[in-house]
Amino acid sequence: ALSEKPEDFQIRLKVICGRQLAGSNIKPVVTVKAGKTQTKITRIRKGSAPIWNEFTVNNSRNMRSDGLIGTFKLDVGSIYNQPEHAYVKKWLLLTDPDDNSNSTQGYLKITICVLGAGDQPPDETEDIAEEDDVDGNLLTPAGASMRSAYFTLRVYGAEDLPQKSLVDPYLKFKFAGKKVKTKVLLKTNHPEWNEELSLSLKFPSMCDTVQLILIDWDRIGADDIIGTVTIPLSRISSTGDGKSGGVLSMRYIYYSTYNSPGFLPTFGPSYINFYGSPREFSETGDVLEDLNKGDGCAYRGRAMVELVTTMDEEGVEPPPPTQPIADEQVAVMQKHLRRRRYRLVVGFESASLMRKPLEKIEFEVSMGNNGNKFDTEIFAPFSVTHHGNSVFDGVHYHYMPWASEKPITIVTSHWEDISSRLYAMNFILKICDQVRDKMNQLKVNVENKSDPIDIAAEIVSILDILILETSKKLPNPHGKSSNQLDRKIYHQRKGTLLTICQEAKELRQNCTEANEAIEAISKMLYRLTVITVDKPQNSLPDVVIWMISDDKRVAYARIPAYDVLYSPDKQEFCGRFCSEPQTVTLKYPTTNVRSKKQYKVPAQVRLIAWLGRAVDQDHFKFNSNGQISVFAETFEAEVKIPLVGWSSKGYTDISGELPLPKDAFSCPTDWKWEEDWKIDSIHLQGHDVTQGHKSVLEDAYEYEKRSSDMTWAMDKLTSGRHGDVAKLSDLKIPKGWEWDNEWKVDTNRACDEDGWEYRIEETIVNSAWSTMEKTYHTSRRRRLIRHRVCVDEKMFKKAETKNFLKIKILLLDITEGWEYATTMGGQFHNIPRMLDLVRRRRWVRRMVTTGTKQSAAIFNLDASIVTETTDVETKEVVSILEADDKPGQLPEKEKVQQKKLKKKKIKKKKSGLSDIFGVSSLATDTLKPKSSSKIPPKIYMVYEKVHHLHLRAYIYQGRDLQPMDQDSFSDSKVIVSFLSQTLKTEVYKHSLNPTWDQTLMMDMKYYGDFEHWNRNCPNISIELYDQDYMGSLVFMGRTIAKPVLKFHPEEKKTTKLEWFNLKKNNQNVGSLLSAFEVILKQDDREMPLPPPLKPNTDIPMVPCGIRPVLQRTAVEILVWGVREMKSLDNPSVMIQIGEVELRTKVMKNFKHNPNFEEPVYYIEANLPVEDLYFPPIVIRVKDHRKFGSRPTVGQHIITDNIKYRLEPTQKEGFLSKLPSFSSEKVSTLVAILWIFSFKKIRDEEIDWWSRFYASSGDTGLCGNYLETGLDLIKIYKDELEKQEDFNYFSDFVQKFRLFRGKVDEDEEREFAGEFKGSFRIYKVPEDLREERPPRCFTNVPPSHAVEVRVRIYVVRAMDLAPKDSNGLADPYIKIKVNKKRIVDRENYVPNTLYPTFGRMFELDLKLPMEKDLHVEVFDWDLIGSDEKIGETVIDLEDRYLSKYKAWCGLPQTYCNSGHCQWRDQMKPKEWLEQKCREQCWDDPVWNGNTCVMVAGKTYKLEDYERGKKPCENWGPADERLALYVLRSFPHVSEHVETRPLFYDGLPNIEQGRLQMWVDMFPKEFGDPGLPYNIEPRKPSKNKSFEKCFSHLRYFLRMIVWNCTDIPMMDVSILGDKMTDIYLKGWLSGLEGKQQKTDVHYRSLDGSGNFNWRFVFPFDYLPQERMVHVSKKRHLWSLDKTVTKFPPVLNIQVWDNDLFGPNEYISEIVLPLTHAPKCCKFNKTCTLENVPDEQGNCRMDMVNLFEQNSQIKGWWPLYRMVDGVKEQAGKLEMSVEILTSEEEEEKPSGQGRDEPNMHPKLEKPNRPATSFAWFSSPFKSLYYIIWRKYKWFIIGGLVALLFAAFLVMFLYSFPNAILYCWIKIHLQL
Repeated sequence: ALSEKPEDFQIRLKVICGRQLAGSNIKPVVTVKAGKTQTKITRIRKGSAPIWNEFTVNNSRNMRSDGLIGTFKLDVGSIYNQPEHAYVKKWLLLTDPDDNSNSTQGYLKITICVLGAGDQPPDETEDIAEEDDVDGNLLTPAGASMRSAYFTLRVYGAEDLPQKSLVDPYLKFKFAGKKVKTKVLLKTNHPEWNEELSLSLKFPSMCDTVQLILIDWDRIGADDIIGTVTIPLSRISSTGDGKSGGVLSMRYIYYSTYNSPGFLPTFGPSYINFYGSPREFSETGDVLEDLNKGDGCAYRGRAMVELVTTMDEEGVEPPPPTQPIADEQVAVMQKHLRRRRYRLVVGFESASLMRKPLEKIEFEVSMGNNGNKFDTEIFAPFSVTHHGNSVFDGVHYHYMPWASEKPITIVTSHWEDISSRLYAMNFILKICDQVRDKMNQLKVNVENKSDPIDIAAEIVSILDILILETSKKLPNPHGKSSNQLDRKIYHQRKGTLLTICQEAKELRQNCTEANEAIEAISKMLYRLTVITVDKPQNSLPDVVIWMISDDKRVAYARIPAYDVLYSPDKQEFCGRFCSEPQTVTLKYPTTNVRSKKQYKVPAQVRLIAWLGRAVDQDHFKFNSNGQISVFAETFEAEVKIPLVGWSSKGYTDISGELPLPKDAFSCPTDWKWEEDWKIDSIHLQGHDVTQGHKSVLEDAYEYEKRSSDMTWAMDKLTSGRHGDVAKLSDLKIPKGWEWDNEWKVDTNRACDEDGWEYRIEETIVNSAWSTMEKTYHTSRRRRLIRHRVCVDEKMFKKAETKNFLKIKILLLDITEGWEYATTMGGQFHNIPRMLDLVRRRRWVRRMVTTGTKQSAAIFNLDASIVTETTDVETKEVVSILEADDKPGQLPEKEKVQQKKLKKKKIKKKKSGLSDIFGVSSLATDTLKPKSSSKIPPKIYMVYEKVHHLHLRAYIYQGRDLQPMDQDSFSDSKVIVSFLSQTLKTEVYKHSLNPTWDQTLMMDMKYYGDFEHWNRNCPNISIELYDQDYMGSLVFMGRTIAKPVLKFHPEEKKTTKLEWFNLKKNNQNVGSLLSAFEVILKQDDREMPLPPPLKPNTDIPMVPCGIRPVLQRTAVEILVWGVREMKSLDNPSVMIQIGEVELRTKVMKNFKHNPNFEEPVYYIEANLPVEDLYFPPIVIRVKDHRKFGSRPTVGQHIITDNIKYRLEPTQKEGFLSKLPSFSSEKVSTLVAILWIFSFKKIRDEEIDWWSRFYASSGDTGLCGNYLETGLDLIKIYKDELEKQEDFNYFSDFVQKFRLFRGKVDEDEEREFAGEFKGSFRIYKVPEDLREERPPRCFTNVPPSHAVEVRVRIYVVRAMDLAPKDSNGLADPYIKIKVNKKRIVDRENYVPNTLYPTFGRMFELDLKLPMEKDLHVEVFDWDLIGSDEKIGETVIDLEDRYLSKYKAWCGLPQTYCNSGHCQWRDQMKPKEWLEQKCREQCWDDPVWNGNTCVMVAGKTYKLEDYERGKKPCENWGPADERLALYVLRSFPHVSEHVETRPLFYDGLPNIEQGRLQMWVDMFPKEFGDPGLPYNIEPRKPSKNKSFEKCFSHLRYFLRMIVWNCTDIPMMDVSILGDKMTDIYLKGWLSGLEGKQQKTDVHYRSLDGSGNFNWRFVFPFDYLPQERMVHVSKKRHLWSLDKTVTKFPPVLNIQVWDNDLFGPNEYISEIVLPLTHAPKCCKFNKTCTLENVPDEQGNCRMDMVNLFEQNSQIKGWWPLYRMVDGVKEQAGKLEMSVEILTSEEEEEKPSGQGRDEPNMHPKLEKPNRPATSFAWFSSPFKSLYYIIWRKYKWFIIGGLVALLFAAFLVMFLYSFPNAILYCWIKIHLQL
């Protein structure tokens, strides 16, 4: 439990990865916020940072403007309450807080924990949460909109599952971490589940794929995965919005339910194919089992499934996870199970590029499991080629010696008819291929700058193809086998084609720009490509080609079935390679993505394939002139009987088990015998391993036996093939060969020091040779070796031409075709040995097609022969059974027959079934013979005619190759392979841009059809290798090329060199300039002349006409120096351009001056004229060290050297390629300035900042500067060195980055330093006697060190990255040059991201040693170290050396004084004379002070100053004119550049921008002028500021005299209207210092008398016309923050109330710089005297700061009523603004306080009625009651007395009467 006391906790966060982040071309950066602190992570993967409550994902490309991608808030307490106080590997759903829909912006995977004292972090290696459980590991924010849905997967069954025995399969369905599986069916490879699997999900989901996994259940151990299929939801759903072909990510699918064209994920019913590792089982386990988890190399089976998506609705119960499929649904699915018989024919033309000398090579063709030679359950007699051995090509590779007999394979299979799906895909793919080929050619023409008319014609032809092809009818899904997804995709494709057709038509009519058309066509091509993505409903398995060696699978290739599919309807629907030759590159099966097998090529196969239904098999043809033939084979076997010899065993099959006599064979329909039986000499098991090699190692063995006296005696001498010889001289070598050395003992093997190895008697079984002699050893041997080499090239070529047959014929003559072995099941060899007991030879008979079917007759080979016998001696009866070609026949019948046959007990001696060629059929398969002992009959395409070809490969040069050696270079050679032949170039050492200039030539024989070449010519494989010091080759890159075919003498085709991009692992690794041509040799054709040889060698060069045209070229090289190179002693530079090489002198004092003493070099050489062929410029820096070591420490390769090539018209000194400058560039502001009526501006209103703001367009802060007519400065939006007008300061020297070391994969090259120099390349006359053009590099400045004084002006910064917790920063400047530092920490600017520095720093530097100026911006911190915000680096040397005079910017006019005063060392006239000397011009010729002639052109002063008003600060006329002339040339003018700031911790992410400029003054020219004062405008009493800005403290005195016509706000108790008036006033921004008048009580007529003075002191900057208010933002703030406000006086009239709040009456707002004049008389004061909303005003406007006396008068007061101004009184007041000095001279107090003077204010003469009733009660009675109601009071008193008298009278009258009456009576 947590303590109630505060505790410390640590929060750890690990950001693992992101997915589906919104946006394109983004670089996400994770920002973690904890309260007011934050941390940034520059990359998502494997990043960690402490956090608190919130983090966000931003786009680093625009971090501070609209860069937010998504956010997620997390409560720390919720984390601590989790198990182990952590969320481990959880996905976070990111949302945009500004998005009202709360839509998903992406997902982020994190691990986060909160650790207290004693807590341990969680172990991420534990399976706390399964990684792929997305929904279970997804944390969603409150309010995220998600909707429930259900996936229903109907799993009907599966087939073709691999098995060693029967498997126990089940299928698992996974989505977003959730999974459900079917039941396990035991012991079946054809399961039928008929189950529905349901998974719930929520849209939008971050998971955009569903996964189906077939698994074999195991009782013990883990289950085995059979295969895995991942279906992207984007391929089975659509949003309907038309983006990317309408197929988008899963996260958007939810919204498609409201868009009719869109549809939810749907699939099937359809079969889905599984691929993985090969189907063969091994006792040692499957090393490729990981392939079963993805897309593998072999077919593993398939399953019939159907996917349905339903949205969750209220009141509907969710489906159960599993349930049986309804019988009705199963019945409906049956229509999708109809099968058709398919025929696949693959013909192999060649197999080459084999790296190893493999034996028993055969190629297997399979489709599904049909054709798998290792599956005994499959009858596939024609799916494998005849095995043979590879032959060395004499250079590098091996190939198959097929010669005139090309093997053909046939595979028959049964699949569903999905023609409509695949026809549509083929139709669109062919359109894409046509457009893509045309586009590639178009881009080449554009790059080569072809004729615009030709380019336009190409574009029109492409658009015509698009219009024509997209307007054709698309195959409509028809029949009962189509499903909902088929129909949806059809409508989607149809709409896309219609849209593209319309767009192409519009583009053809309206487009005028080639680039615009190319971009539009590329987008159309992309949309076509999107809708042809391989759909998951392609239930036809891929065609898999396997290369098998010695019954082991070596390499494979997968060909999509639709690519070779035949369509009887239209040619457009056929596959792209149906009956067309194609080159297929095989791949090694591997699970390691980083293995070298990923880019190694095990073999390359050229083949022709055809796939079609059996009903269309009559249309099969290869379009070839070869003859399809089949060779029947039988083996004549003999057994060796002691004392008798060889005894015949008869004719058998290859296993020797079944008898197969010659008369047992007969021809099927449409076939005939071509010739009689003969011994096969071609396909013998052995071969000559030395064939193709020009150097061969021969060996022999010398045997000795131990005698009885324990001495060794000679026993025998054998050859390397273990044949006995009498003596070594009897070993003969072929003609044309010679021995290279004498026989010697081979001790480089397992032997003793004399080469002997020992063993017991030879007859003892398993007796092995030993390297140590023992007493029981009775025999020993040693190996003798001797090299022979080929010396007669013609004899070698002749042997190569005869090729494999010569050796076989020789063997046939010696052995009569026999092969020998110890047993019939053993390994056969050609040379007989002593222990051989059996032998055999192969008899073959050729069978060819006849009749009308021709090629289609190949399918009749499905017939078989049945032999029935009762015992071994029974005569065989042979009959022919024709194949069943009925369409629609299901394979279930065959499977039932197989099962029945397996149940029968057939004895081998009593019965046997074999086909006509000796291959076991269904019955013999039940005996399960060894697959390796069965060789099925083979089909060949036999070519009778041989074509003699001549190949020429022109290898000229390479470019941008990768360094493979430690010296940063490569020793490269090129290997060219074509068909079965290989050639190689010489090794070019120590270069990354080798120039081989070599022609490779070879003659070859080709058996085949040239018509195929016209459609798809064989590729030429070009590989680049690096040869290391041991002689081994290291692969560098590969490319392919198409040769120019020259088959007809009348064709005039030209061969042209082209650049081919070399690739390795799909990455560009350089380019190769080469060309290739194939010439057909004919008797009536003259062959081209052989190329000339290189001098003193026998290597042919690239001939003229193909090689680049060379021209005499001059190369001027400026070798200025090297920079930033460490550990360098005495460097020199070597420049290489093609074969031209230049070495500079050695620099002796690098540390004191890294420049070369002699920087200019000139050479002439023959170089290519065309830019395409111009060789790169190689710069190498070598270090001359002790003991003669000269390593290469850095190099740079310039491939784009066009910018250095000059035309003769461009050569003018070294001012080549100057940008065009106008004689006078006048900005728009200056043009406006000239039409102003100039007037006198006060000095205090103008400063440098006024000039800066006026130049930047900020007229609000520049004051009246524009009215003065003074100069402006240029404001650049980026760095000065990036301005194109100044040629990036590379006019004299350029910087070239140097690298060193070899390139490793996934690593960048090591930076070594910089080279500074330049080049000029131009043509010169061929005749050396002709005059050479003038040199470019003349008047080069001296290369010694230069001392300069540098002034760095830092103006301001913008958009800085925040560093403090309040989101702001306290920036300051730090200057750094080498070890020199200037830290301006005390002048930091607090609490801002937009600081105004206004600082100037001065340094004395020495160039080039101190050339890099670092301007850094730091964040000031009170506690702890300051943080670096960013820095910018300026190369001062480039600016100093540039001809654009970047030392000190030129002003617009020459002034001796003032704000635009000249500050350079030399005056304009001196600079002009210096300019003329640099350009080799004559000195300026002056004609008075107002006219000068420079370089033959006359300049007049009046032409520049016409329309300008003279300025009192102007200098002499001649100096002004000289400046104007200088500005007519390209020079840097006065400027401020804006430089980005970068930080090493956040590379390539801008941290803000800095406005600044740099002035440099070489000390040799004297002292510079006074610097500009750019200190910020600050209202301060600092003396340094008062010198420039006086009277910054101002006082506003306002006296309120009277007011009238104030509305009455109160009503007295007696009903009188009145108001208690008072006024209050303040300046905007100083609301806290407002002042009030006293109260004029009881104003009965709206008038008020005050005589009250307001005094407002304020800080005012006349230049900006702004009031500066400096105050702290918070109580705890350390520094005050300055805020600017316009000077506005606010006066309001209020009604004072004793009880309740005071009431606002009216107001007036007076801008002090633009106030309306007052009225002298009360009567004329109306609302027209103040500006309305449009600014209309009857009175003139005045600037109170410019008034020398008080302004006194009447101003109207107003209030807003229903949005309209209404006059509410008039105010009489006087206003004046005083400076601080005037205030001291004429002091005044506030109100009527002392000192009450200037003027003295008397008490207001207010009416007697003006008083406060609570303070004067008697006055209140007198003035309020008596004065108004006195007569009423008197009358009342009289009436009251009268009433009292009357009452008294009435009261006393009866008594008086009674008294009188009594008295009278008494008297009576």
